[in-house]
Amino acid sequence: MARKKMKLEYITCNSKRREAFRKRKNGLMKKANELSTLCGIQACVIVYDQNNPQAEVWPSDSGVKSVLSRFRSLSEFERSKKMVDQEVFLRENIEKRHGQLKKQREETRKKEFTDIINNYIHNGEFNSNLMSKDDLAVFSSFIDENYLKEINQKMQGMKIEAQDP
Repeated sequence: MARKKMKLEYITCNSKRREAFRKRKNGLMKKANELSTLCGIQACVIVYDQNNPQAEVWPSDSGVKSVLSRFRSLSEFERSKKMVDQEVFLRENIEKRHGQLKKQREETRKKEFTDIINNYIHNGEFNSNLMSKDDLAVFSSFIDENYLKEINQKMQGMKIEAQDP
Protein backbone atom coordinates (compact mmCIF):
# COMPACT_ATOMS: atom_id res chain seq x y z
CA MET A 1 0.00 0.00 0.00
CA ALA A 2 1.53 3.30 -1.09
CA ARG A 3 1.55 6.18 1.29
CA LYS A 4 0.40 9.60 0.27
CA LYS A 5 2.91 12.31 -0.52
CA MET A 6 3.70 14.62 2.38
CA LYS A 7 4.21 18.33 2.08
CA LEU A 8 7.78 19.24 2.89
CA GLU A 9 7.19 21.56 5.81
CA TYR A 10 7.71 21.62 9.56
CA ILE A 11 5.43 19.19 11.39
CA THR A 12 3.80 21.13 14.19
CA CYS A 13 2.32 18.20 16.10
CA ASN A 14 5.02 16.89 18.49
CA SER A 15 4.00 13.24 18.40
CA LYS A 16 3.76 13.14 14.60
CA ARG A 17 7.08 14.97 14.27
CA ARG A 18 8.84 12.50 16.62
CA GLU A 19 7.32 9.55 14.76
CA ALA A 20 8.35 10.97 11.36
CA PHE A 21 11.86 11.65 12.70
CA ARG A 22 12.20 8.11 14.06
CA LYS A 23 11.00 6.49 10.80
CA ARG A 24 13.10 8.67 8.53
CA LYS A 25 16.19 8.31 10.70
CA ASN A 26 15.85 4.53 10.53
CA GLY A 27 15.35 4.76 6.76
CA LEU A 28 18.46 6.93 6.45
CA MET A 29 20.52 4.43 8.43
CA LYS A 30 19.19 1.59 6.28
CA LYS A 31 20.00 3.47 3.04
CA ALA A 32 23.54 4.20 4.24
CA ASN A 33 24.00 0.50 5.03
CA GLU A 34 22.66 -0.51 1.60
CA LEU A 35 24.84 2.05 -0.18
CA SER A 36 27.93 0.88 1.66
CA THR A 37 27.18 -2.80 1.03
CA LEU A 38 26.10 -2.55 -2.62
CA CYS A 39 28.78 -0.12 -3.76
CA GLY A 40 31.63 -1.20 -1.51
CA ILE A 41 32.24 2.27 -0.13
CA GLN A 42 32.88 3.72 3.30
CA ALA A 43 29.98 5.78 4.60
CA CYS A 44 28.82 7.09 7.93
CA VAL A 45 25.78 8.80 9.36
CA ILE A 46 25.67 11.08 12.40
CA VAL A 47 22.24 12.16 13.63
CA TYR A 48 21.60 14.58 16.47
CA ASP A 49 18.20 14.50 18.08
CA GLN A 50 16.98 17.55 19.99
CA ASN A 51 15.55 15.27 22.67
CA ASN A 52 18.66 13.12 23.02
CA PRO A 53 22.02 14.72 23.90
CA GLN A 54 23.91 11.67 22.61
CA ALA A 55 24.41 11.56 18.82
CA GLU A 56 23.34 8.42 17.03
CA VAL A 57 25.96 7.09 14.62
CA TRP A 58 26.17 4.42 11.98
CA PRO A 59 28.01 2.02 11.56
CA SER A 60 29.88 2.51 14.85
CA ASP A 61 31.96 5.13 16.63
CA SER A 62 35.17 3.66 15.21
CA GLY A 63 33.66 3.46 11.69
CA VAL A 64 32.62 7.10 11.83
CA LYS A 65 36.06 8.13 13.11
CA SER A 66 37.67 6.21 10.24
CA VAL A 67 35.51 7.94 7.59
CA LEU A 68 35.97 11.38 9.15
CA SER A 69 39.75 10.99 9.44
CA ARG A 70 39.91 9.93 5.80
CA PHE A 71 37.82 12.98 4.87
CA ARG A 72 39.99 15.32 6.96
CA SER A 73 43.15 13.97 5.34
CA LEU A 74 41.99 15.31 1.97
CA SER A 75 43.09 18.77 0.85
CA GLU A 76 40.62 21.63 1.21
CA PHE A 77 40.11 21.62 -2.55
CA GLU A 78 39.39 17.88 -2.66
CA ARG A 79 36.99 18.18 0.29
CA SER A 80 34.93 20.91 -1.25
CA LYS A 81 35.15 19.82 -4.90
CA LYS A 82 31.80 18.04 -4.97
CA MET A 83 30.14 19.73 -2.03
CA VAL A 84 26.99 21.60 -2.88
CA ASP A 85 25.00 23.82 -0.58
CA GLN A 86 21.36 24.58 -1.21
CA GLU A 87 22.09 27.88 -2.97
CA VAL A 88 24.53 26.31 -5.43
CA PHE A 89 22.20 23.37 -5.98
CA LEU A 90 19.27 25.66 -6.75
CA ARG A 91 21.36 27.92 -8.99
CA GLU A 92 22.63 24.94 -11.01
CA ASN A 93 19.13 23.50 -11.20
CA ILE A 94 17.70 26.82 -12.40
CA GLU A 95 20.41 27.15 -15.05
CA LYS A 96 19.70 23.62 -16.22
CA ARG A 97 15.97 24.34 -16.44
CA HIS A 98 16.63 27.61 -18.34
CA GLY A 99 18.69 25.64 -20.85
CA GLN A 100 15.92 23.07 -21.23
CA LEU A 101 13.34 25.85 -21.63
CA LYS A 102 15.44 27.58 -24.27
CA LYS A 103 15.87 24.33 -26.18
CA GLN A 104 12.13 23.60 -25.95
CA ARG A 105 11.28 27.11 -27.20
CA GLU A 106 13.62 26.65 -30.17
CA GLU A 107 12.05 23.30 -31.01
CA THR A 108 8.55 24.77 -30.72
CA ARG A 109 9.51 27.70 -32.93
CA LYS A 110 10.94 25.36 -35.56
CA LYS A 111 7.72 23.33 -35.52
CA GLU A 112 5.65 26.51 -35.88
CA PHE A 113 7.79 27.66 -38.82
CA THR A 114 7.54 24.24 -40.43
CA ASP A 115 3.76 24.38 -40.06
CA ILE A 116 3.68 27.85 -41.66
CA ILE A 117 5.79 26.60 -44.60
CA ASN A 118 3.64 23.48 -45.03
CA ASN A 119 0.47 25.59 -44.90
CA TYR A 120 1.88 27.86 -47.60
CA ILE A 121 2.93 24.93 -49.79
CA HIS A 122 -0.45 23.16 -49.52
CA ASN A 123 -2.86 26.10 -49.32
CA GLY A 124 -0.90 28.99 -50.78
CA GLU A 125 -1.68 31.07 -47.68
CA PHE A 126 0.88 33.08 -45.76
CA ASN A 127 -0.34 35.52 -43.14
CA SER A 128 2.60 37.76 -42.30
CA ASN A 129 0.37 40.00 -40.17
CA LEU A 130 0.67 37.48 -37.33
CA MET A 131 4.45 37.90 -37.23
CA SER A 132 6.53 40.81 -36.00
CA LYS A 133 9.53 42.07 -37.97
CA ASP A 134 11.82 40.16 -35.64
CA ASP A 135 9.78 36.99 -36.18
CA LEU A 136 9.98 37.46 -39.94
CA ALA A 137 13.77 37.88 -39.75
CA VAL A 138 14.07 34.69 -37.68
CA PHE A 139 11.69 32.94 -40.08
CA SER A 140 13.84 34.02 -43.02
CA SER A 141 17.01 32.69 -41.40
CA PHE A 142 15.15 29.46 -40.53
CA ILE A 143 14.26 29.02 -44.20
CA ASP A 144 17.84 29.77 -45.20
CA GLU A 145 19.26 27.28 -42.72
CA ASN A 146 16.83 24.43 -43.27
CA TYR A 147 15.32 24.61 -46.72
CA LEU A 148 17.75 26.44 -48.98
CA LYS A 149 20.54 24.02 -48.05
CA GLU A 150 18.27 21.11 -48.93
CA ILE A 151 17.18 22.75 -52.20
CA ASN A 152 20.78 23.48 -53.18
CA GLN A 153 21.75 19.86 -52.47
CA LYS A 154 18.88 18.58 -54.61
CA MET A 155 19.80 20.99 -57.42
CA GLN A 156 23.41 19.81 -57.29
CA GLY A 157 22.18 16.22 -57.51
CA MET A 158 19.98 17.11 -60.50
CA LYS A 159 22.91 18.82 -62.26
CA ILE A 160 25.07 15.74 -61.77
CA GLU A 161 22.28 13.50 -63.11
CA ALA A 162 21.79 15.81 -66.10
CA GLN A 163 25.51 15.71 -66.94
CA ASP A 164 25.66 11.91 -66.74
CA PRO A 165 23.20 10.56 -69.30
